[in-house]
Amino acid sequence: MIASLTKAIQFNTEEVNECKKRVKDLETQNEHLRKDNCDLKERVREQERYRMRWCLRIKGIEEEKDEDIRSHVIQLLSKIAPEMNAKMDEAVDIVHRLGSRMDNKNRNVIVLFTQRRVKDEIWRHTKASLICKTEGVRFAKMLPREDLEDRRKLWPQIDQARRAGKLAFFRCPYCFIDGRRIEVDG
Repeated sequence: MIASLTKAIQFNTEEVNECKKRVKDLETQNEHLRKDNCDLKERVREQERYRMRWCLRIKGIEEEKDEDIRSHVIQLLSKIAPEMNAKMDEAVDIVHRLGSRMDNKNRNVIVLFTQRRVKDEIWRHTKASLICKTEGVRFAKMLPREDLEDRRKLWPQIDQARRAGKLAFFRCPYCFIDGRRIEVDG
C-alpha cells in the first residue's frame, strides 16, 4: 500500500514539475509576444505618423449638397498661396470629408498632397493668412488617434508653460517645455 502511494506521489510530483515547466515556458513566450506586440504597435503608429505628414485637415468649410470639394479646396489653397497656383492641381491628390453627413454641422476636410514640400509651404502660409480668417477656416496637422489622446493629456502642461512665458509645443508623441521632453504618464 505504501509503495503504491509513494509511486502515486512520485507520479504527481513529476506531473506538477512538468506543469510548472510548461507554465514557465508559456510565461516566457507570452512576454516575448507582448514585446513583439508593443514593437509592432509602435511601428504601425510611426507608419501612420509618416503617412499623415502628407495631409492637412481643414475645419470650417461650409458643406453643400453635391459639392466638388476638391475644386473648392484647390481654389482656397490658391488664394492662400497665390504663388503656388500653377502647381496646386497636381500637388493636391485626394480631398474628402470625414465621417457621415450631419445636419447643421460641417465635417472636416482631409487633403492629401502629392508633394510634402507643397503641404509644408501651405501649412506655413495658413499661419498668418487673412484668407483663413475671412473664410472662417482653420488648418490642422493630421495625427493618429493615439497621438491625439497624448496631445489632449499633455496640452494643459503646454498651455500652462506658455502662459508662464516658456517655449512649449507638442511634437508626436511628446511635449517639449524649454527643451525638456515630457511624456504621457502610463
